[in-house]
Amino acid sequence: MSYLLECTLRELRRRKARTAVNVFGCALAVALVVVLVGLVSSAKSAANAVLTSTGTHFIAFVPLCSAACPVDAPAGDAESFVANGVPATLFAADYVAKVGGLPTVKDASPFLLYRLKDERDGHLFTIGGFDPASPTAVATTCCAATDVISGRFVRPDDSGAAMLEEAYARARGLNTGDTLAVAGELLTVVGMVNPGIRPAKADVYVPLPDARPLIERRIGHPVGDQANIVLVEVAGSSLQGQAMQSVRETIPGCVISTYACYKPAALVAGINEGSAWLLTIVIAVSAAAFALKSQLSSVIERRREIGILKAIGWADARVVAQILAESVLQAVAGGFIGCIAAEVLLWAILPGSAVGAAAAGSLPGRLPVIALGMALALAGGVIAGGIPALVAARMRPAEALRRL
Repeated sequence: MSYLLECTLRELRRRKARTAVNVFGCALAVALVVVLVGLVSSAKSAANAVLTSTGTHFIAFVPLCSAACPVDAPAGDAESFVANGVPATLFAADYVAKVGGLPTVKDASPFLLYRLKDERDGHLFTIGGFDPASPTAVATTCCAATDVISGRFVRPDDSGAAMLEEAYARARGLNTGDTLAVAGELLTVVGMVNPGIRPAKADVYVPLPDARPLIERRIGHPVGDQANIVLVEVAGSSLQGQAMQSVRETIPGCVISTYACYKPAALVAGINEGSAWLLTIVIAVSAAAFALKSQLSSVIERRREIGILKAIGWADARVVAQILAESVLQAVAGGFIGCIAAEVLLWAILPGSAVGAAAAGSLPGRLPVIALGMALALAGGVIAGGIPALVAARMRPAEALRRL
């Protein structure tokens, strides 16, 4: 074994240029593969985080006319519970809990949306009662702290506080710090928000515990822990369809209002990941083909030497081992250099990128990717050296010496 290693190292030193090219080619391929695999493995937590959370929210409600209404609903006149612009009925809080327990649902929260007339001039507006302690589902379907344009967002412990939608506040000439009369109760405007396009949108936002007594004064009977809308945040865009179907089965007669952007988002996320893996395979195959061509050229150049060795008694197995060892040593050296280069690239060049930071990660977390790079280098070395070695083993000494 020591003699084989000595012969292998001597042969590699004799052809320094070819050895350097082979090692560099392998190092470049392994570095690219390790970087790509690192980026692909972190795609869901970084690069594709936006795609996997795009459109993953919807509301579910039961229209007032539905025969599946589980409780008595108020009359569908000008003042009524509404959802998506139509009168909607109340349902028990148990439904919200059931939806929140679905495996495809990340978070579910109750929402009360009531349309009423102003006591002074009779204009219609909506009041939305939400749970400030449930920010995940509320932020994506109703309103979020980032939507505040003046003042502050309501807190779970607030009492008698309200936020106004910007357009409604301007139309009524209201500002932060003003008071607003709703159902005979004075509310302090603590902030104004512009939630943009949301499936659950109101003119006045108040904490759920404050919304219930205000609405009860208008409808004349207790609301209790009921809601007329469920705010839902799904675990991922690829699960959106399954989540909506599960909610339909959980709440009889419900209608779902959502965004259609989750479909292309889920598709693009899969395409991005598939394309990266395809590119990784192409790089690995190209590197193996390059190494194979180089090793085969080396065997052809050394036909006379191989013929002499076989003429003085070298067995075919020894010739194969010699050439295979040369290829594997170059591949291992290139793989080691490539892995180091990939780690330096991820740590030094991409530190400010969320993708780069997630792909680099901690060293223990990166070991599987590094091991994959070394395994690819070793496999490429065996493939690149195996075929030329077999070609050399089949050479006849007399024929090899006669040609040169």
